[in-house]
Amino acid sequence: MLFTDLDLNEDLLDALYDMRFDECTPIQEQCIPHILENRDLIGIAQTGTGKTAAYLLPLLTLLCREPHPKDSVNCLVMAPTRELARQIDQALQGFGYYMDINGVAVYGGNDGARYEQERRSLSAGADIVIATPGRLITHLQLGTLDLSRTTHLVLDEADRMLDMGFSEDIMKIVENLPQKRQTILFSATMPPKIAELARQIMHDPVEVSIAVSKPAEKIDQSVYICKEGDKTAIIKHLFKEKAPERVILFASSKQKVKDLNISLQRAGYNVAAMHSDLEQKQRDEVMLDFKARRIDILVATDIVARGIDIDDITLVINYDAPHDAEDYVHRIGRTARAGREGRAITLVGERDRTALASIENLLNEKIARAALPEGMSAPVPDNMTRGKKNGTRKHSHTNKHYNNHRNGHNHTTSKSTKTNSRGKKGHPQQGKDTP
Repeated sequence: MLFTDLDLNEDLLDALYDMRFDECTPIQEQCIPHILENRDLIGIAQTGTGKTAAYLLPLLTLLCREPHPKDSVNCLVMAPTRELARQIDQALQGFGYYMDINGVAVYGGNDGARYEQERRSLSAGADIVIATPGRLITHLQLGTLDLSRTTHLVLDEADRMLDMGFSEDIMKIVENLPQKRQTILFSATMPPKIAELARQIMHDPVEVSIAVSKPAEKIDQSVYICKEGDKTAIIKHLFKEKAPERVILFASSKQKVKDLNISLQRAGYNVAAMHSDLEQKQRDEVMLDFKARRIDILVATDIVARGIDIDDITLVINYDAPHDAEDYVHRIGRTARAGREGRAITLVGERDRTALASIENLLNEKIARAALPEGMSAPVPDNMTRGKKNGTRKHSHTNKHYNNHRNGHNHTTSKSTKTNSRGKKGHPQQGKDTP
C-alpha cells in the first residue's frame, strides 16, 4: 500500500514525498487506518519495522483535523529511554516539516537550563510531548505539566518500560489523563504484564502483530563457544582479520564496557564507550562521532540496543549472550537494516550457556558455530543447546524503518514558509530510504 492510498494530511504527504517515502511497511499499513478511526490499538512489532511512523503519521493527521486548544498538551508519547525519545522527536520534525505542529522532547540527564526550557515549553502548551516516564513524573510533581486535556496517549516499547521498573510511574501518569482518550501501545512482545497493562488503561483495543522476535533475513549469525577469559582475545583476532568499521560491541554491564573500551584503545583501535554513567552531553557527542564515522567501534550496554537509528552498521558483536532472548534480537537488529547485509557474532562463555539455549529456543534453530582462533579451545563439548538444525537459518520480515538525523528537540514548523517540488521548498530530509 502507498501512503497516498491512506487518508493522511496533504502537507504530511508532501513531507513523505520529499523524503522519498512511498510504500508503507506492514505495520504502517495495518495500524494507520485504525488510528485514524480513533481506535485504541496494540501494536506488536520489533525495532526496524517502521512503528514510529505507524503512530506519528495518523496522529499528526488527527491533530490537524480535530479542533484542540493550543495551550494544552494534546498528545503524549512515552518512551523508555532518552535515546528513543530523541529519535521520535527527530522523526516528528521530519514528518511535520510542512505542518503547523509543535512538539517538545522531555527527558532526564540535562542541566538546569534544559529543564527551564522544558518548563516554559510545557507551560505554553504543545501538540505533542515526547518524554521518558521519570521526567514526566518530575514535571507532574512540580506542577509544570497539565495532562487534563490530553486526547492521545502513546506508549512506545511498553515492554521495555515495564522491564525497567516504570510500571508505577506509568499508572501515575495515566491517572492524570482524561478517561476519554485514544491510547496506543507498542511492544516487541506480548507477555502477561503487557496484556494486564492494556486491560487497565485501554478500551476495546485493536491488536496488530508483525514479525515478532525474528532477526532480519540478511544477518549472518554465528557464535564462538569459548572460555570467558578468551573473549577479548577473540575480538582482537577478528579485528586483525578484518579492520573494524561501523561495529557495535555489546557487553552486559557498565564495568565490562569501560574495561573493553580501555583494552581496545590501548590496542590502537578507534573506539568509544556508551553507558548510563555518561552525561547526556557526552552521549550526544559519542553518537555524533559514531554517526559521522569518526569512531569505528562503539562499545555499549543495552542502552543502544533499542532506539538508535543508524543504517550502516556492518557488524554487531555480543561480548556476552544477553539473558533475555528478546534482547538478542534487538541487539543484532542494529545491523542489516534498510535491506543491507550484516554480521552478528556472539561470544558464549561458561556463564552464557543457558542464555544461548534460550536464544536458540526463541529462534527455533541452532546458530552456526565458528571455529576458534588457533591456540584456543572450548571449555566443554558443544552439546548444551537445543537447536534443531545446523547452520544459520535466515528469516524474513520487513526491514523498513524511519531514519532521521536532524538535531533539535523543541520545534515549531510552519507550512507557510516551506515548499517542495509539489509547491513546497526543499525538505532537509530528502533522499531517505524508508520511514
